[in-house]
Amino acid sequence: MKNTFSLVRISTSIQSEENGGTGVQFQTEKLSQYSTLNDFNLIKTITDVCSGGLETRDGIEELKSHIENGDVDIVLIWNVSRAFRSMIHFTKFYEYLKKYDVELISVSEGIRSSRKEGEMMFGIMCSIASYEKELIRERMMSGRITKVQNGIRGYGSKLPFGYIKNTDGEIVLDEDNSKVVKYIFGKMNSLIKNPKLTKSKRTRRLLKLLHNRHFTYNGKPFTRWNVRDILNNTFYFGELKYGEIKTNHIYQPIVSKRLFNQICFG
Repeated sequence: MKNTFSLVRISTSIQSEENGGTGVQFQTEKLSQYSTLNDFNLIKTITDVCSGGLETRDGIEELKSHIENGDVDIVLIWNVSRAFRSMIHFTKFYEYLKKYDVELISVSEGIRSSRKEGEMMFGIMCSIASYEKELIRERMMSGRITKVQNGIRGYGSKLPFGYIKNTDGEIVLDEDNSKVVKYIFGKMNSLIKNPKLTKSKRTRRLLKLLHNRHFTYNGKPFTRWNVRDILNNTFYFGELKYGEIKTNHIYQPIVSKRLFNQICFG
């Protein structure tokens, strides 16, 4: 007899679905009956309470511990949409079961992963999940591009060194660090005028000047990578970029575009 665990899921946002025929008691009874009819050794029914959008679920984690201990041959669910909040979550779990050679059976849908047609059906579901994931990625990217086009910074919440957000969420100058950025651009502009200095020598000399003045980058000594990132960031003259999308500033630039270009192309 094959060792079998059944997985029953209930969402806290839909506490009682007994009338709809998919509640905990209904699922438990149907999965137990199926196990008996097929001569499976049903060891345990795990009730998984999923709260809202949480992906980590105690029931799933408990089931995984049994699987990794080698205690599970078959996992029973009532149906895929009932057991998993999204096809993306289902795909992750299905791939996990395949890794441990555990059969998945969706009882109400009559799908068994050990059979060719079942593997094909689960495979189609995984393909749908992949498509769903790609749509989400495209929507996120589209949203970021729109933010950039509207003058809102579109590459995360961390602003470049020298800028902060005020209580209204507006991008403003960090009074102390913006002066350091201005100093870096000004000094580098002077250094590039010396033809005897190579690019690496200019950077080393600038770092020495920064250290002598006890300027720090987020509490740590400046590195050549910090200096490089600052000198190559168009944000400082007021240009936001996301991929090929550019837009003008809605905040106060620290340097002029002319000075920026002199240093970049100098």
